[in-house]
Amino acid sequence: MIRYAPLLLVMLFVGCSSTGSQPGPGLTPADLVDRGVDMFGVVAEIPHRQYLGESPGSGTGRPTVFRWVAEHTLIDRGSGDVLMAVQDLQHAGLPVLDQGSQLDFVGGLYEDVRYRLAGTLNRISISQHYDVRLTVEWQLYDRDAGSIVFTGSSDGFARGQSLGRTGIQPNALLDSFQNCLRNLVGQPEFAKVISAAGVPG
Repeated sequence: MIRYAPLLLVMLFVGCSSTGSQPGPGLTPADLVDRGVDMFGVVAEIPHRQYLGESPGSGTGRPTVFRWVAEHTLIDRGSGDVLMAVQDLQHAGLPVLDQGSQLDFVGGLYEDVRYRLAGTLNRISISQHYDVRLTVEWQLYDRDAGSIVFTGSSDGFARGQSLGRTGIQPNALLDSFQNCLRNLVGQPEFAKVISAAGVPG
């Protein structure tokens, strides 16, 4: 059994590094602190009224259409679509900053760690009940160097019977985001930056 240990370790590493569309173990922002990284937030940059996808209607024969709005307004109450905004993502547990917030690597409150991570959520795709895919563009700031040391993107995918905006588990939105984080940390370029500083991966 011992002679197969190196092969098992390689298989485990490849599995954790995969950025495929299948859902994998999630990684929370709190988990990143153990790796020397503090994530202070994600901003959403999705065009107003962007079509996000649709799922089969529940007995109506018509699909449920999802769209993104910059913010919910009174005029949206008459919409036949399901409108999603920053507040919905926050309610699902995603660390999304309020509308209009700017990414700030210097100000604000941080953990006592070297790296600060922020992202821009630029794609949400919803289908079935519910397959959720997210794409986030990431920036990693090194406070010792005073500069951005990594930029890249990752995708996340999760499936559930609940979209996750009401706190019902499984939370497809949050699970998809945590899968997105896992796929980021699994990228060799990201791991190389962290390991160069002697931070445990």
